[in-house]
Amino acid sequence: MITLTLLHPIQSIPVQSWTFEHESVIRIGRSTDNHVILYSAVVSRHHVELREVDSRWEVISLGANGTYVDSKRITQMPIVDSLVIRLARSGPNIQIHVGSLPPDSGKALQGDQTRAQRVKPSLSDVLPADVGRSVQPGGMSLIPNLEIPVTKQPEDDSSPLNHPSGDRRQQATDMSGVNGLPAVVPPADLVSCTHPRAQGNVLFCPDCGEPLQVTQTVGDYQVVKTVRQDPVGMTQLVWRNGQSLVLRTVNPEWQQPDILEAFTQQATQLLTLDHPGLPHFVDFFVNEGKPHLVRRRVYGQSFQQRVGRQGLLTQTEAIATIVQVCDTLDYLHQQSPALLHEDLRPENLIQQTVPAGNITLVGFVSLRSFVAERSEPSLYMAPEQAQGQKTVAADLFALGPILVFLLTGQAPDAFYAQREQGFRFYPEYVPGLATELVTIIRRLTSPQPEDRYATAKEVADALLSVSITA
Repeated sequence: MITLTLLHPIQSIPVQSWTFEHESVIRIGRSTDNHVILYSAVVSRHHVELREVDSRWEVISLGANGTYVDSKRITQMPIVDSLVIRLARSGPNIQIHVGSLPPDSGKALQGDQTRAQRVKPSLSDVLPADVGRSVQPGGMSLIPNLEIPVTKQPEDDSSPLNHPSGDRRQQATDMSGVNGLPAVVPPADLVSCTHPRAQGNVLFCPDCGEPLQVTQTVGDYQVVKTVRQDPVGMTQLVWRNGQSLVLRTVNPEWQQPDILEAFTQQATQLLTLDHPGLPHFVDFFVNEGKPHLVRRRVYGQSFQQRVGRQGLLTQTEAIATIVQVCDTLDYLHQQSPALLHEDLRPENLIQQTVPAGNITLVGFVSLRSFVAERSEPSLYMAPEQAQGQKTVAADLFALGPILVFLLTGQAPDAFYAQREQGFRFYPEYVPGLATELVTIIRRLTSPQPEDRYATAKEVADALLSVSITA
């Protein structure tokens, strides 16, 4: 059992609590698909996850404005009884009790234990007499400056095409009430926030959550930062309706009919897909003749970062990683027409923070095959892709060099050579590589596409059959 208690922002007394007896994952945020729903301008749609791992609980921060313990920002940490977390620097405080709620907290307001269990509490039953109250229309008693959790609010990005542009403050005003009671709007100090505590290189205000500097506006999206510039396009961090997202578009010099058509086709397909190994693509639009694809952010670290920070993967870990990627590729390649990634490399494989260990592919709509002859080829690119050909076999080729990088930390060019079989990737020269893996990688990286595996599932089956000795 685990109990979460919302604390009064000034007196730290319990205001509302939620008890969970059977859940192993508990989600907190503004969106209505969370277990605990808190409306606050600084709380993200999915802000925090509490996860039970091996009979112990841990807290994982997902929100753009961060999660704090003792005024220090955390990303992930074990939960000890009575731990207090704060959602954003100025957001609500939640105390976590592992086990039953302490006896002296018995009068705390019981909130929504799950989305299916609703109650109709009265704050007047739980507040001390010396706590000031204000009465809202409809008789709802509120603590001054306290943002009360609500059990229903509009989704702000589940279907962006159905929402007009506008900022979060307008959306808060338009919220419908719950159980006949008026919904709570943000406190006036947040509505009129001028970012008094924004310091350093932060991109968003820690109080109101709005971007601190906007470089340009594209349609309904405010561009906060350019994340990546590559031969064919750019990837940017953008903000809309209280949420930070990722936008992909093409460079002006590549606005050619065939490229625009390919971008549009792939973007349209991506919007329809649903797989745990893919980001959630939410919008596609054309602005000033340029196509734009928008997706939600993926939180975690790339495998380029993972190897650099934590060291090499074991062969067992590396195989498990590639098998996950194969599952996603198999899903993509089974679409009609087959959807190719075209730019598989460690930077585009993200090990998510939550769900822990889940691997997500990013870097879509690279359109590498269109520019391969006029730009420096990727070290993970199949030879035929450098000639402008795009096939399922080209995606599979990249899995070989990626697997070697995970095991050695070395770029693929270290194992390319002109030797007895001509110029190609030679996995037999990778130190300590299991013989069975040498055979699989050799087939994956064959210069001839027809000599490679036919499907990602075949690759996964081959890897799962490898015997790894300690």
